[in-house]
Amino acid sequence: MKVSGFIAVISAISAFAIDPPPPQLPLILALVSDTPSQCSPGGQSMNITFLPDTLRLDLPDMRFGTEGHGRTDEVTVCQFTIEFTSWWYKYRFAIQDVTYKGHLKATDGVQIYQMAANAVFRYENRKLNPGRAPPDIWNVSMSTMIDDTATTAIGGEGDFDEDFAVSQNSSHLEWSTCMDGGEGTGDAKTKLSFRLTATTSDKTGKGSGILTRGMSFDFGVVWEECSPNRATKNAYGQTRIDNYSVCTYNNANQTSRANVRALRRGPGIFL
Repeated sequence: MKVSGFIAVISAISAFAIDPPPPQLPLILALVSDTPSQCSPGGQSMNITFLPDTLRLDLPDMRFGTEGHGRTDEVTVCQFTIEFTSWWYKYRFAIQDVTYKGHLKATDGVQIYQMAANAVFRYENRKLNPGRAPPDIWNVSMSTMIDDTATTAIGGEGDFDEDFAVSQNSSHLEWSTCMDGGEGTGDAKTKLSFRLTATTSDKTGKGSGILTRGMSFDFGVVWEECSPNRATKNAYGQTRIDNYSVCTYNNANQTSRANVRALRRGPGIFL
């Protein structure tokens, strides 16, 4: 069945008490992609906008590996980390929902049957840097802000050439640290790590499925006023790794070396 103006909404409706957004929104300090063929910081393959109530990710280069040709599943994956700065003092944020958007052009019953979005907030704080000289030791704390999987039925019969939008609510709010305004300027780093996917099936083994303009992801953001506390902040997170990064300096040859421990995207998933 061909659906005109297809919009799927799959959600557990819930209401959260929130405060108005801060007078200033954070700025992007750095961006690192683990999948540059799908989302690269350079060129026009990523557009990231932090609005008062939405973190919008436009990823026009997301695409499926092939156009079908008898394979059962095709997956598109975009994985990257954004570092932010210029947070407003005495605010924290959480992600309350995600909306997946795109345009699928499919033939012979190809269908997007699953989409997923995972976002992990990372707070990195400098533990030791005596006299601003090596060794430079950092701790890291992490919490999964949203880990969503949407079961969908986009396409699936004959040919399909339509926009789609699928919205999902988070079951709870997982808050960031309470910002003190100094993040991104020296002894503290704040990052969001994303893993975003969509998967198609091809029941005939003859079809093709193309995302004509990639995908976009709108993460609904809520804010809460709070009281910063450095001790509480440094103990933040569902997962914490002490001494995850140690940078040392060799006086003999005047070189530095950083040893970084493997991180996990929340419990059990490696970054």
